[in-house]
Amino acid sequence: CFDVLISTSSVTTPITMIYPRPATVIITTALLCSVAFGQQNDDKTCTSASAECDDTNLETIRLGLEWFTNPDHLPLIVAQKHGIFTSFGLNVQLIEPSDHWEAEEEILAGRLDVAVTEPLHLAQDAAKGKPVLGFSRFLHTDGGVLYDAGKGDITRPADMCGKTISYPGSPGPGGPAIVNTMVKADGKSDCDITSYKKHNGSFFHTDALQSNHADVATLVFWNFEIPEAKAKGMKDAAFFSLKEWGVPDFCQLVLMTTPSHFVKRKDVLRKLVLAMRRATGIVHQQPDLAREYYYQHVNKEDASETQQAVIDATFTATLPAFPNDNMMSTEYYEHLMGWLVETDQVDGKAGEEVSVSTYWTNEISW
Repeated sequence: CFDVLISTSSVTTPITMIYPRPATVIITTALLCSVAFGQQNDDKTCTSASAECDDTNLETIRLGLEWFTNPDHLPLIVAQKHGIFTSFGLNVQLIEPSDHWEAEEEILAGRLDVAVTEPLHLAQDAAKGKPVLGFSRFLHTDGGVLYDAGKGDITRPADMCGKTISYPGSPGPGGPAIVNTMVKADGKSDCDITSYKKHNGSFFHTDALQSNHADVATLVFWNFEIPEAKAKGMKDAAFFSLKEWGVPDFCQLVLMTTPSHFVKRKDVLRKLVLAMRRATGIVHQQPDLAREYYYQHVNKEDASETQQAVIDATFTATLPAFPNDNMMSTEYYEHLMGWLVETDQVDGKAGEEVSVSTYWTNEISW
């Protein structure tokens, strides 16, 4: 987590950016709107779903971010700044929540068209019977469990048995499920899952470790939390990767909507996928230009020295994380759902009965 500056045409307001990976989602319809910031910014990162942002000559897509703007959203920012959305006939409004929201409810209520989420939450919502449909992956990074290697008490996943875990959603089952899966994958099969102590440090993972409230923190993305931890003085910040220790690799971001909205706006959503794909090409082929766009967007020059160091480091770490292939496989989601059932994070019967085709499609992501 770090403080970032959101710039509008009339004011520059510092806000605390909390990394967007909710383990539990809080229903809210409150948005950071033009009342809070004066007026919308010039590159149409709208802070309201109101008609003020509409361009009647373009197809409007109200796209809800999963939290405040960060480098994970780079294809969206580049597509706006470079005029790519406009060239596809789109007016994409990036809407930042004031708190975590139930995206499908916002779509059903007509306040959003599309939202950003993770495969983990998409599968969890599907198992709960929510009307969700993912249709395009645009970020794939690394991540897992953060720890301070400098303390010396944790050198391998098995050492985490019985430790205190900080994670958003504590005291829910998510944190211990992730850590204990890693512990078992490292050969320690006798670790009692009830031995873990729990701390809800929200998304302030580094603070939880540095304050000694927790030994490890999970639901972290490598490209964000590791640079942030080092910038805050944790010089030996390290992490155990999900993909290396038995946990399905859900450190990805996808676009989702409701099934009915997908059918209604399929052609427009296909344009969104193609526009973001073109922006991803610019990210990879012209990284300096992408960096310039991003730094303008977050008003980096007005940030503190520490904030600037974090912005630099997280941007650089995130550059390789945008895939050209936006599709995801049925087998991936079957494995993810199987793990959620096995670790008692979703109802077993519901998880086994829900078909992947009801919550993921590659129809427009090819």
